[in-house]
Amino acid sequence: MLRRMFKFLLLTAALFWGTGASAWAAPVQAVLFTSPYCPHCRHLKEDGFPQQFREKYKGKAELFEYDLTEQANNVLFFQTLQAYGLDSAGIPMLVIGETVLQGYPTQIGSQADEAVQKAHSNREKTRVPGLPEPKAETAPVKKAQPAAPATTEPDPAEPAPVQTAPQPAPVQAPAALAEPAPTPAAAAQENSQLQAHEALFSQITLWAIIGAGLADGINPCAFAVIVFFVSFLAAYKYTKKEIIVVGTAYCTSVFLAYLLMGLGAFHFLYAMKGFRYVTLAVQWGTIVLCVLFLALSLYDFIIYQRTKKSEKMLLQLPKSYKEYIHKVMRFFLKDKHSSMWRLLLAAFAVGFVVSAVEAVCTGQVYLPTCVVILKEAGSQSWKAAEYLIVYNLMFVLPLVLVFVLTLCGKESATFNNWLKKHLGLSKFLLCCVFLGLLLLMLANMF
Repeated sequence: MLRRMFKFLLLTAALFWGTGASAWAAPVQAVLFTSPYCPHCRHLKEDGFPQQFREKYKGKAELFEYDLTEQANNVLFFQTLQAYGLDSAGIPMLVIGETVLQGYPTQIGSQADEAVQKAHSNREKTRVPGLPEPKAETAPVKKAQPAAPATTEPDPAEPAPVQTAPQPAPVQAPAALAEPAPTPAAAAQENSQLQAHEALFSQITLWAIIGAGLADGINPCAFAVIVFFVSFLAAYKYTKKEIIVVGTAYCTSVFLAYLLMGLGAFHFLYAMKGFRYVTLAVQWGTIVLCVLFLALSLYDFIIYQRTKKSEKMLLQLPKSYKEYIHKVMRFFLKDKHSSMWRLLLAAFAVGFVVSAVEAVCTGQVYLPTCVVILKEAGSQSWKAAEYLIVYNLMFVLPLVLVFVLTLCGKESATFNNWLKKHLGLSKFLLCCVFLGLLLLMLANMF
């Protein structure tokens, strides 16, 4: 009788322990937000962190990865920030239970182990919207329900696959994963330094974009077209009212044309996000172009300083393109007696056509700037759009100033003389712009 009761108690305990182990074994959910344009994210992927994390915590933690270049994931990222009461965050970002880690290898590499253990011990739930409900491992339950006679089968060591990781030696190759977790004070100081560095870099990038836009706006290619446009309006004796209409429409269309070109470049680069080697090829190709344009701008600067002649400069709009732009302006705007609406539409059309042709020259600055903007903004498309708008506002600023001065009575000869006098300076500024963009891209790469 006592023997039967003992077997019954053992069987009941085994069933109870198996059910408890199953519930306890529910894996922790970890969410990793990355972008292919983020150098730290690429570092994380190259070190094989996601694969190592899954192998190390198999059965103990599930890892979900979200690419922030996808709009839906970008929305999810900001919902996660709201869920954890954060105003902003950097990437890569790893969320484990109640712990949010930012940066690799600074926080993610050194504190991921501690975060998993803490979330597992406290049964913390990862508050990222849309995650599936965690499911417990069922394998230990089957092993914990042997037949009644085999009362010695259930061994407390059997659920070890759920609680312990595989041998750590092969999966902790990266030094960042093997480092001990820093103290909270050290981690806070490190995070503060990282955020200060990123804020400083963002400010440098913003000023570099402003400088690039202004330098591109007084680029001899663009400024020569402005001078011809003003002389054209004077030759056809446009009134001040007509100059206001034509100038406003032309400046607006140039701004929109370049903005659309930039957005088109962004769309292409975002579409290539899944092709790692294409992304790297674009980045390194842009770096090579920056080096090339820097060398050519320096050559033009030296040649002009020596000869004071622009004919031998290499980076300028080809003569055939200049003649085509002149023909377009004459074709659309020679009939100044048209109604104001027709004149406005004609000036708008001229702005788009001229911008497309002129981009052969101005694109030398615009393309590298777009790549820098995209790398700095990462997954935040609104931030990239803001940078792009700032750049194009700076680009059209010289054009707007020329039209304002024209309304004030300045003649086209004044602008032409100014261009000739400061042509060397404009080339020097372009050298500075290409050097700055080159350094920003190299800093982002490494």
